Amino acid sequence: MNDRSVHPVWAWLGRGLLLGLFFVLMWLHCSSKINFITADLGRHIRNGEVFVKTHQVISTNFYAYVHTDFPVICHHWGTGVLFYWVHQMGGFMGLSVFYTALLTITGGLFMAVAWRWAGLWPALLTGMLALPLLAYRVEIRPEGLTTLFLGIEFLILWAYRARRFSVRWLWAIPVIQLVWINTHILFISGFVLMTFFLIDAFINSVDRAVWKTIAFIGAVAAGLSLINPFGLQGFLTPFNILKVYGYALAENQSVFFMMNRFPGNVIYGYFLALFTLAIGLLLARFALERKWRTIVLEALVLLFFGVLAIKAVRTIAMFGLLFVPLCAFQMYHVIFLAGKVPGMWMARGVKSAAISLILLASLVPAFFFSPLQPSKLFLAAEPPAYQRSLLMTLAHPAVWGDLAPDVNGSAAFFKTSGLKGPVFNNYDIGGYLIYHLFPQERPFVDNRPEAYPNEFFSQVYGPMQEKPAVWQEVDRKYGFQVIYFYRHDQTTWAQPFLLQRVDDPAWAPVFVDAYTIIFARRGGVNQGVIERFELPKSMFHATSAVPASAPKP
Repeated sequence: MNDRSVHPVWAWLGRGLLLGLFFVLMWLHCSSKINFITADLGRHIRNGEVFVKTHQVISTNFYAYVHTDFPVICHHWGTGVLFYWVHQMGGFMGLSVFYTALLTITGGLFMAVAWRWAGLWPALLTGMLALPLLAYRVEIRPEGLTTLFLGIEFLILWAYRARRFSVRWLWAIPVIQLVWINTHILFISGFVLMTFFLIDAFINSVDRAVWKTIAFIGAVAAGLSLINPFGLQGFLTPFNILKVYGYALAENQSVFFMMNRFPGNVIYGYFLALFTLAIGLLLARFALERKWRTIVLEALVLLFFGVLAIKAVRTIAMFGLLFVPLCAFQMYHVIFLAGKVPGMWMARGVKSAAISLILLASLVPAFFFSPLQPSKLFLAAEPPAYQRSLLMTLAHPAVWGDLAPDVNGSAAFFKTSGLKGPVFNNYDIGGYLIYHLFPQERPFVDNRPEAYPNEFFSQVYGPMQEKPAVWQEVDRKYGFQVIYFYRHDQTTWAQPFLLQRVDDPAWAPVFVDAYTIIFARRGGVNQGVIERFELPKSMFHATSAVPASAPKP
């Protein structure tokens, strides 16, 4: 049955219901409880606070007591200010709602482009297929603004290419780039996108003014991008920052590395399948159309952002957003070019697949495309009603947003027990300590690899956890009084190091929870805390080995 055999009112109601369910699904896929222990969010909030109170952008390591004056470009300073203001007004729940809305609006922008130029059903189908990729990267980060700005610029450029927007709309792009460079390092992706539209215009437009206009707008955007606290150095940061990384970040690893590292996580294979599908549809269109010029733009965008996601998994969600309109466009063209009868059956198949995916994801929590599937760990602790009902979950923000349960317990213990540093902490927990303890206590390290010299990670931070002699040497140098660790650190050295400290007579475990463990030095300034809170060593044991392939300097 098609829409022509249904009364128009019922057809529109049906479409409205499906769209409503789709955006509920998208909202919950884009939401996440905040694991504040490992998130960068605490540091971003403090960055914003520093700027609001001092009107200065942080330009050194600043927070740590190690290499405090090491120069660093805070390329996301503007996002810190935004997060600080939202946090001041609405707390962590407000940040959750704000960021989930930001990601959902961004997804809606890409959906709008797909719907306008490919039709409702290809847009809904590709949107459903992309949801797991969007859910891969939902931690509150500056890159949420990157995806929003990318969506706005894609919409403007595509509509201008289709002659739906006048040239006046293009002048929004330099303004966006000015804001973008002051909020996230991936502002460079906006220039990449403009370059691809410029190439397409140069090849396909008979009016030379079109590509000249895009080139001029790009030049103006580049000039305005120099208006940032670090000038030309800030503009060139995307090309230089990886050169100074001394610590291997999981988010910067390749898809194939992560597949080997986390063989149980199907998202990496799923991403490769969608990338293959998009390329396959593009080739099918070319085979039917036999005009390479018409697919230049889509090919450039798909290949660039697809390969980028293969090389660095942090951009998987960005590819997922672009997948929606670009794959929908190819579906539309393949259906149109296939002929009347084959095209009709293809169109029915797309419509049936879109409706089926939306309904199954809405009604079956275990379904791969459902945001209520068991892999959403925050639901495991919730009553069964939330684990089974999409709308029940949506109606209770505390289920899908705010801080993870008891995540601030260790910081509360540190402050109320009177513990005093210097603190030795692991990389993951640095932002958490900055939020809770700075400036009374400074971290040894935090999750900004660019804020420390390469040799700090290669010659100090890693070796001191692997080699007892190096640990003793660094311990003597800094006089650690507290060891404060994220328990689930998956580097090759972290778990053996923690087990060694449990057996080390110089250190006493005084706190442990689902996230962290804290040791205090015996005979030091925290001896009173040890006498009140020391935990028996029998509580601790190794449960599993850390895979040898974990990232390391």
